[in-house]
Amino acid sequence: MKILLSWLNEYGDFGDPTNPDDVRRVADELTALGLEVDEIEAVGDTVHGVVTARILRLESHPDAAKVQRVWVDAGDGEQHHVWCGASNISIDDIVPLATLGTSMPNGMTIERRGILGIDSEGMLCSAQELGLGDDHSGIRILPADTPLGVPYGEALGITPDVLIDADVTRNRPDCWGYVGIARDLAAKMGVEFRPPTPTLDATGDERRAPVEIVDGDRCARFTSTVISGVAVGASAEWMQRRLTAAGMRPISNVVDVSNYVMLELNQPNHAYDLDTLGGGGFRVRLAEAGERLVTLDGEERVFSDGDLLICDANDVPIGVGGIMGGLDSEISDATTTVALEMAWFELVGIGRTVTRTGLRSEASQRFERGVDPYGMPTAIARFAELL
Repeated sequence: MKILLSWLNEYGDFGDPTNPDDVRRVADELTALGLEVDEIEAVGDTVHGVVTARILRLESHPDAAKVQRVWVDAGDGEQHHVWCGASNISIDDIVPLATLGTSMPNGMTIERRGILGIDSEGMLCSAQELGLGDDHSGIRILPADTPLGVPYGEALGITPDVLIDADVTRNRPDCWGYVGIARDLAAKMGVEFRPPTPTLDATGDERRAPVEIVDGDRCARFTSTVISGVAVGASAEWMQRRLTAAGMRPISNVVDVSNYVMLELNQPNHAYDLDTLGGGGFRVRLAEAGERLVTLDGEERVFSDGDLLICDANDVPIGVGGIMGGLDSEISDATTTVALEMAWFELVGIGRTVTRTGLRSEASQRFERGVDPYGMPTAIARFAELL
């Protein structure tokens, strides 16, 4: 499991990520606890010479169909001209500008280059080019209130950190989440343990997504929590950075919060759009041999009568219990009401389905090893708090 030390420090004062002695002590203590450290990686470095800039004008060129001309203000009151091949930018967007002379992580140096006789005075950068994730489909758009002319790392609050890769053995399912690791480490190091203590306050008109558990020996607990007033968009920058460090791709605030709660509290969960949930509820049952479902990875799966399915109230399969949701159950930009599922699944059954289908996920890794069936109330409240 990849452990970001600054994130771990939210639950106890374990050490300064910029102090090599502190980092080594944390690594040694983790190894002494049986969580052997395989690697320590420095993260949080930024690209010197990349500053924030506002887009002032956009202009197409009749002889350059694949690129457009962009004028930006980097906070110095001047208009800087760059060529850009991305199409996701608009006037007034704040973007990262690699200024002339900048050495990029891929070895390229930003120089004055001309297209059709017109020089480019820098380069607008994608998230991938700056080491902020895998997204290279367009320019990284920064928050609208970002000041101009400052290093992008400063604007985003990026600081030096370390990523500790620890081997969590099968007999320590509690340590598949940050809080579980922090609990053990705090006891070992003699520091105060500070787990999250969210509360859940229900207000407004009450909506429900009823649950029917047909095969209770395979699913002993299944909770459904309705959250309305949701506006789907990007998650906070700090959350995106933490998920990226953990090897997950940020997608949207709802999906990112779902993954964050899983990593923090070792509680896998799944968010459904209540308004598109057939019958407005859930039914948990064993599959019939030959039933099919296209899962979130885009593959059509064929099930046996030993596999557990999550169905809507109309008995239409929408997910594989404890492993992966169905493709048609994804949260969309139009979602305004979420039906949040958290459940406990019998671990042997999960393991058999994973082995037979070859379908593995972050959720199944945890359910195969064991998840605390009494941890759901805290995890539900944490999901709502973060969202």
